[in-house]
Amino acid sequence: MQLYFSPLACSMATRIALYEAGLEADYQHVDHVSRRAPDGTDIRTLHPLGYVPTLRTDDGLVLTENAAILQYVATWSRSAALAPADERGRAALQQWLSFIGTELHKAVFIPLLDRTAPDGAKAYALANAETRLPALARHLAGRTYVLDTFSIADAYLFTVLNWAQAAPIRLDRYPELVAYMSRLRARAAVARAVALETELFIAERGRPTPPPPPTRAVIDRFNDVFQNHEPSALAELVADDCTIENTDGGHHAGKAACIALWSAIATDPEIAFELEDVVVTGERATILWRLQRGAEATRGVNLMTIAGGRIASARGYIKPA
Repeated sequence: MQLYFSPLACSMATRIALYEAGLEADYQHVDHVSRRAPDGTDIRTLHPLGYVPTLRTDDGLVLTENAAILQYVATWSRSAALAPADERGRAALQQWLSFIGTELHKAVFIPLLDRTAPDGAKAYALANAETRLPALARHLAGRTYVLDTFSIADAYLFTVLNWAQAAPIRLDRYPELVAYMSRLRARAAVARAVALETELFIAERGRPTPPPPPTRAVIDRFNDVFQNHEPSALAELVADDCTIENTDGGHHAGKAACIALWSAIATDPEIAFELEDVVVTGERATILWRLQRGAEATRGVNLMTIAGGRIASARGYIKPA
């Protein structure tokens, strides 16, 4: 079985769980730039959003999402130390996996750690922390673990709270959380995972930044999005200040707006795209398309400018075929 991970990302929770259970796995380090692993796998071919963790079992099952993977490991290990066996205990486990995943991971830490998140999103996340962290601290007061014994909820919670080192979150305001993190760091499986992934993280981030992909590679990947009706690659292809001007008078500014427009077109099952020609000159590209929607056929031309390996601007023209 392969675990596709990135150092100190949320995938570390699965590593901790596997170490706790004494289970073996083939750990595949997904490069944060290329999104490829040493076995040659592009993580985007396994996970629709290109995220880690992704788990691939020996019989071909592919699992994504922390909560699902952690519960699979707990079931596979048959270890009472990773998940309660009784119905009430399982319900409590589900409750805390949901809380950690939605109220801490996504609602607090992701906006704070995302360099592209606007200031408003970061302020919202900090406001969320002011209610979520005290609630967590109250729960952990007088407790050693999230549940009665160490479980996959602890593996996940430790991994998420560990990000406070890189976020404007002060755990020292909550003595219960500081004590909890100290207890968890003392566990052999946690200490082993943190030491290994910290070393990998330092080595990965210390590498020289690779040059941006050439214009032709960006355009080819962009065209694949439409021909395969799969827009997940757009996030890495579109610049933050991208703009689109279309012949219908539409103006779209900013990465989110450009991705939304192109995603809506790319996912339309009634449109068939036929690439007719691509001409690349330096950082400029001309794309000629034939679009078929039912009996209606049109030809389209996209004029694009690429900067730093990302689409900076686009102008679109269409006419009847």
